[in-house]
Amino acid sequence: MRRNRLDDLEAEDESPPEELSFADIVEIAARKLVTAIVIAGGLIALAIYFRPSPPRYQAAVGDGRVVRIDTRSGSVIACEGGRCYRVLQRGQDLVKAPAPEALPVPAARQVQPTPAPPSNAAAPAR
Repeated sequence: MRRNRLDDLEAEDESPPEELSFADIVEIAARKLVTAIVIAGGLIALAIYFRPSPPRYQAAVGDGRVVRIDTRSGSVIACEGGRCYRVLQRGQDLVKAPAPEALPVPAARQVQPTPAPPSNAAAPAR
């Protein structure tokens, strides 16, 4: 009777297990430990990636204007009358308002005096 490959594999399984040295046992344990660490790291990475996060956008509305803030990138977009403008891009900082003493003092408005009527003008007739 002819033997096939499956019979050869079954015959190998029936052979008694050979003795493993201490170095072989340590190598097998190290491989299993590294595999377990890699799988655990992958599961932790997936858990962090798929965790619930806060909403990405916040908006404020008033007087026909809409301001949208992207909380992840920090950009601000303002829309009015069907047109939208990028107010603040990623990486830009808001400029703080300068202190009042740092602002230039506006020049006083020049008031033009009204001309006085001439003194030698004839008195109006009554």
